[in-house]
Amino acid sequence: MTRARRRPVVGAMQGLGDLNLRARLAPEVPTWVTEWVCAGVCVALAGLLRLAVDLLIPAPAPFVFLFPAVLLATLAAGWRSGVIALSLLLVGVWYMVLSPARLAPLDASESASLVLNGLSGLMVVAVAQGFRTAYGAAGAERAAKLEIRDLLLRELNHRVKNNFQMVASLLDMQRRRATDPGSQQALADALRRVHSMAQAHAYLYSPSDASDQIDLGAYLGDLCENLSDSLLLSGQVRLDCWLTPCMVSRDRAVAVGLVVNELVTNAAKHAFPSERNGTILVKLKQIEIGCELTIADDGVGLPPPGEIKTSGLGRKLVESFARQSGGILTIGGPPGASHVLVLPH
Repeated sequence: MTRARRRPVVGAMQGLGDLNLRARLAPEVPTWVTEWVCAGVCVALAGLLRLAVDLLIPAPAPFVFLFPAVLLATLAAGWRSGVIALSLLLVGVWYMVLSPARLAPLDASESASLVLNGLSGLMVVAVAQGFRTAYGAAGAERAAKLEIRDLLLRELNHRVKNNFQMVASLLDMQRRRATDPGSQQALADALRRVHSMAQAHAYLYSPSDASDQIDLGAYLGDLCENLSDSLLLSGQVRLDCWLTPCMVSRDRAVAVGLVVNELVTNAAKHAFPSERNGTILVKLKQIEIGCELTIADDGVGLPPPGEIKTSGLGRKLVESFARQSGGILTIGGPPGASHVLVLPH
């Protein structure tokens, strides 16, 4: 309940901040010009409303629109504009209403009413100016906190990037020292996965972009280009990408990218033996319930169900990343192999 109530207040404060004409127009327009023009517009608006109401309700209260006009002038251009609007309105009420077409002396009740409304108007100016000051201080504090947050995020991203590079360097060094082909392959696979996660982090987690939603199609397009370069696909094996825009959260995009990385790499390594020609397809499209991602190839296909290694690390990673993405993974084929990941909204 607390969060739901705070959002309209924050939106209202931001709207009032945009109404600060003196700050928005400076330095092109001098401050005193803005103050006088804003006060004049508010006074004219109050006068027009007073005339319109007079047509419906003869002889309404003389100060009916004084306080809204003073409040608006103060919020828009500061306390001086509010005082100017208040002064003009009080003179106008004296001239047009209390003593029509003349500035004649008022009786005791009219004088008291004019003085009391003037004092009340000054209180409105003071309250509105206090609100402006508090809002300005809150805005400055918020900007300082955002700047500190961005600085910490940049530092964190820098440290994470360095950590990825350190882990990759250690894995590569260990791979070079290994003599067993199986160990070399396992370390090479681990190195490739670390590179994939580092690329995902560099692409998706940017301090300058505060939005939680990103275009999965654009991200997978860059990922496919990197995979095509890193896997050294020859002209005999081609990686095709057919991608449409699909907005998902950042964490979800990371998991989907790791699924694509595993499946495309496995297809490049195992689907085209003996320099066989073929194509690996990554296709993303929008469907009624969300997005549908297909990773397919026209290679030799998957082994028979009884020969599939359900305990393999690559298969476990694909299933784990698919669960993290909140999607439903199905496997098909022949011909070739096909994996379809449905991502509901």
